[in-house]
Amino acid sequence: MSNLSHLLTAYRKHPSVQQLTQLLKQQGKDTRLQLKGLSGAQESFIIAGAVSGMENIKCHLLLANAKEEAAYRLNDLEGLLQGELVSFFPDSFKRPAYFDDLNPTQMLQRSELVSKITGSAPMGKTVVVTYPEALFEKVVKPEVLNKSRIEVKKGEKLDADFVIQVLVDYGFERADFVFEPGQFSIRGGIIDLFSFGNEFPYRIELFDDEVETIRTFDPTTQLSQKNLSSLSIVPNLSTRFRRDEKVSLFQILPPETVLWIKDYQFFLDRLQYCFERAEQFAGKLTALEASELREIFRDRAFLYPGEVADDVADFAQVFLDK
Repeated sequence: MSNLSHLLTAYRKHPSVQQLTQLLKQQGKDTRLQLKGLSGAQESFIIAGAVSGMENIKCHLLLANAKEEAAYRLNDLEGLLQGELVSFFPDSFKRPAYFDDLNPTQMLQRSELVSKITGSAPMGKTVVVTYPEALFEKVVKPEVLNKSRIEVKKGEKLDADFVIQVLVDYGFERADFVFEPGQFSIRGGIIDLFSFGNEFPYRIELFDDEVETIRTFDPTTQLSQKNLSSLSIVPNLSTRFRRDEKVSLFQILPPETVLWIKDYQFFLDRLQYCFERAEQFAGKLTALEASELREIFRDRAFLYPGEVADDVADFAQVFLDK
């Protein structure tokens, strides 16, 4: 057993951590707890110890004050919670609260998490690490996303012309070879597509009009990664939906989720700052701007500071600072 595993075991058995886990288990969504006297990596050990000691609570969300802090916590928790799913939920831009340039990789990470939470497959224990600027942007409602999700299954019939029409409607671009989310290519009986909700692109091989194989592959080497029995195609979650089809991330989390909040007032203040910057930026947009940016700011699908209290009220909350 590694030193980290020894330390995590010691934290999990500590009376304070055991008391914390018991309170979270017993009190449910009305729990409001504050931890004091923690510094440095102690926060990560306390969270990891509590998470690993609560089998009945499947989802935890850690709200850090800033992206850099969230990245540190993500790294800590990935090392401590080996075997558990630790996910990063970033904002859509290259710099938080600077709306000039989109970051495709981070947009994919957002789509992956939303697709995972709202998908039909049971979600295992999950820890989501995020920060105010990421929560400022709303996500697609589960019922809307599920209606828009296209399922492809091995052994079923699939019309290539229908696939092309659907992908174009969903904002995909046809290319010779796929290398980033939102692209697809068709060569004979082979359909390659890079979904907005998956880390690797899919390759579908048809025999006549029947799906013979489905697998993921590495676009740089073209080598297969994993064989699948089915796949879900989701549209661009950032730009293909109206404001009334979006909600805050809090509203799609499982009801038993525990919120670990660094500083609630700072979170509210940062949301207000993001709102003011977004309004200023939206006023400067012109028809010459990138279409994705125009779509994101078209309906102002953002989380207003005043909406937060209602959104977080239905979850157990542990405050790590204030």
